[in-house]
Amino acid sequence: MPLYTFSVSSYIFPHKIDKKFSKVIKNGVFIIAVLTIISTVIQYFLYPDLRNLFYQGWDPHLYRTFGVFFDTSVAAAIFGIFFLTINQPIVKMIYLVLVALSFSRSIYLGFSITLIYLFIRQKQLKKIVLFLLFFITLIFVIPKPAGEGVNLKRIYSIASRAEDYRQGIDLWKKKPIFGYGYNRIRYIKNSDSVHSGAAFSSSFLTILVSSGVLGLLSFIWTLWNLSKSNKIAPILLIFLCIVSLFDNVLLHPFILFLLFISLTPNP
Repeated sequence: MPLYTFSVSSYIFPHKIDKKFSKVIKNGVFIIAVLTIISTVIQYFLYPDLRNLFYQGWDPHLYRTFGVFFDTSVAAAIFGIFFLTINQPIVKMIYLVLVALSFSRSIYLGFSITLIYLFIRQKQLKKIVLFLLFFITLIFVIPKPAGEGVNLKRIYSIASRAEDYRQGIDLWKKKPIFGYGYNRIRYIKNSDSVHSGAAFSSSFLTILVSSGVLGLLSFIWTLWNLSKSNKIAPILLIFLCIVSLFDNVLLHPFILFLLFISLTPNP
């Protein structure tokens, strides 16, 4: 086992060879998954409007599933992880609906490409057509009561990400090899945002600016080696890496927690 994988596994799962401990972790994750469904359903019906927290730096999401995370991309990435790792059909279907109700186009893209890859790997090509037809139909039939956020043709978010990328690339050009250092982005951006000022829209751009080319290459090399951990590893990493090109989800603490749990070798 590579040293970094052993270190991560030993730190997070010192008892990973204990089958009873592994079962406890598995049951615990399933409980978290169910609680995530419950809290997100409550949020969608009782607290669908996040515009009242706009003054505190949160995006003004309306009639979208953001759960207890207050961010549709992070929430939908977590929904996608649970969908890909939990085998109960009913739970999977609920998470598919929650993903659709996030109205996050980067999640739609990453989720679709990941499942297409999975079906190709399993040599179940007919499922690609069935999934695409079902998912596209689901996106069209889910409720879109009001707000620009549920408009899949919206362009303001594309423009804001393009500007974010431009700013990040301009900053990286000034220190391309080693970057500006960990947790320094907020100060070089001069951002007043509480929630997004310390990073860029893309996890990879955040790594590039903070640690330069050497840091980004090391990060990609680590992800490549982690993809060999078990059968689910490449599936999760393809999903998260595609989404992380557009949203900074791969560096989110809870997503990293779920990722490391899924990548830990079974006892």
